[in-house]
Amino acid sequence: MISIQPGPEAQTECFVIEPNQSMPWRMQILLFTLMAIISFSIALAYYAIGLPLVLPFAGLEMLALGGVLYITSRRSGVREVVIIGRDRIAVESGHKGPEQRFEFQRDWARIILEKGRSEWHPGRLLIRSHGRQLEIGSFLIEQERRSLAKALQQSLLRPVV
Repeated sequence: MISIQPGPEAQTECFVIEPNQSMPWRMQILLFTLMAIISFSIALAYYAIGLPLVLPFAGLEMLALGGVLYITSRRSGVREVVIIGRDRIAVESGHKGPEQRFEFQRDWARIILEKGRSEWHPGRLLIRSHGRQLEIGSFLIEQERRSLAKALQQSLLRPVV
């Protein structure tokens, strides 16, 4: 998901890039709780009829499900912010706040949209300047990546007053 906002200073644009989140964290906890209740109810029923080994496997199953839900939630919580200013392009990324910050000179920076090796491989959106490059929007789908590249190009081509 991409949103374009006015930047913190005059003559700046701010692009906020986030992955689409299929389910909020509270819904994931509710899903996990429901699945645990169902799984442990079945496991306890089998335990009551004399099959005790079902119970630890139900626990392992819930541990795996909880781990997968946590990892997917953590990965979908990342945010990248591209701020195009008068003379600089700043890229901040992180989960709850900016954890990394990269800067490029606006006049020398180029937006490069590389195609994937085949139609099955995703492309890459890069900001290049002075031999350095940074990939942004790696979690976006191809159509969103193309529209972001176009919007960034247009923003760079606008004259700075």
